Amino acid sequence: MRLSAYARATLSDNHHLDALIGYEVDDQYSDYLLGIASNFATPQKNEISNGMKTEAVGGSNTRSRMVSYISRLNYDYRNRYYLGGSFRTDGSSRFHRNSRWGSFWSLSGAWRAIEESFMEPTKGWLSDLKLRASYGVNGTLPSDLYGYMGLSDLTNGYLEQPGIIRSRLPNIDLQWETNHNLNLGLDLGLWNRINVTLEYYVRTTKNLLMDRPISMTTGFSSYLMNIGEVKNQGVELEIGSTNVQTKDFTWTTNFNISHNRNEIVKLDGLQTEIIGGYQIHQVGKPYRTFYMIEFAGINPETGAPQFYTNERDANGNYKKDITEDVSKANAAVLDKYADPAVIGGLSNSIRYKWFDLSCMFSYQFGGYAYDVWAQKTEHGGNDMRANVPTYYRNSWRKPGDATSYELFYENPAVAMNKISTSRRLHSTDFIRLKTLTLGFTLPKSWVKAAHLENVRLYASANNLWTWAAYDYYDPEATESGSATWGTPPLKTVIFGVNMNF
Repeated sequence: MRLSAYARATLSDNHHLDALIGYEVDDQYSDYLLGIASNFATPQKNEISNGMKTEAVGGSNTRSRMVSYISRLNYDYRNRYYLGGSFRTDGSSRFHRNSRWGSFWSLSGAWRAIEESFMEPTKGWLSDLKLRASYGVNGTLPSDLYGYMGLSDLTNGYLEQPGIIRSRLPNIDLQWETNHNLNLGLDLGLWNRINVTLEYYVRTTKNLLMDRPISMTTGFSSYLMNIGEVKNQGVELEIGSTNVQTKDFTWTTNFNISHNRNEIVKLDGLQTEIIGGYQIHQVGKPYRTFYMIEFAGINPETGAPQFYTNERDANGNYKKDITEDVSKANAAVLDKYADPAVIGGLSNSIRYKWFDLSCMFSYQFGGYAYDVWAQKTEHGGNDMRANVPTYYRNSWRKPGDATSYELFYENPAVAMNKISTSRRLHSTDFIRLKTLTLGFTLPKSWVKAAHLENVRLYASANNLWTWAAYDYYDPEATESGSATWGTPPLKTVIFGVNMNF
């Protein structure tokens, strides 16, 4: 439910104001009941009660609520100077009643410098110039609807006796995660053909919502908490251009690129690092930094895998001594991160008379992912019943072989599928042709007799071509630095017709 009031006013033809106040209630309820049965006497009587065997019975219901009070005020003078502000207060059932409410705000300003009289001499080539700045605070909810509660589950129990077990520890101190955002922007237009948007941002996340690893003696492996502070900063650039424009031919291009780096500023209490699997959250490092045993290649004389010991010297630097004894190899903080340093895209659109052709490429560089699937298949012979990747054809066979894969035989001294090493850490760099579309718009004289306004025939293909730095998994099917069993983007071809009456 939403109630709002909006007002707009113009004073002396130069001052423009608009304001909004509102009230929102969001109440979401979900309920489902599950029943599965099998071995029906006849397919015509397929009600669950007619099944001879009950496979499963279950159900659940969830509910979450949020109440919001909203206000906004915008002002501009002669469409040249702009000021804006907003304030809102939100209350969510995902927090304990003592921490349920959060207040968030923003301020913004802009200057359309192109409207100034002293910019008149530039009007021949400079079609737009605008400077923007904003700062604000917004909030993030935990994904779990009941993250602050201590929960229990019903189980089958022991010896057919039902029971209840604790499924989550309570945390009544859970609070809103807050994001403090600073944005500085520039909008530039050249010759009414080229538009440039440049933006710099700093985003500091405080009271970060995160599952913190805890001692297994508690009966749990992690605990949802507000932990520390993370800073993201970067720059985004977008350039759009009309390259050619005539009566029968038009060609436009759009290019965008963004660079982002994040850093953990602090963690909870006196902690400087939290280790989770093959990643580490360490103060001064990006949020998803990889942490694991560092692979040092295959011994060309013996075919045995080698590892860096990575012991610390007096200055805290890693020693790069090599060992074949994995028990002497220490996990190390690697200068490789899950989040790419650069992402972007390039698109072109061409129209000639009744034909149109468009394509869009996307790309990213600088990120890494750990191949979880490879950890199960790169067993080096440790599990002779399991399949192995095709690249094991290049495994070591005789002294002098230079390869990254060990001698393959049953019961090796080091079972590579039992340990996490940097050999399975691969670049997620890629360039992909995301879409390619060819269309033909029938001339109006052809469709007029059918009382149609417009008819366009088209064929469109998605994900036709990809270059990837590592091609044993799809870089877009990774998640948070892990390449698991995610479904890669599918190659599709679509034929269609658009008609307007």
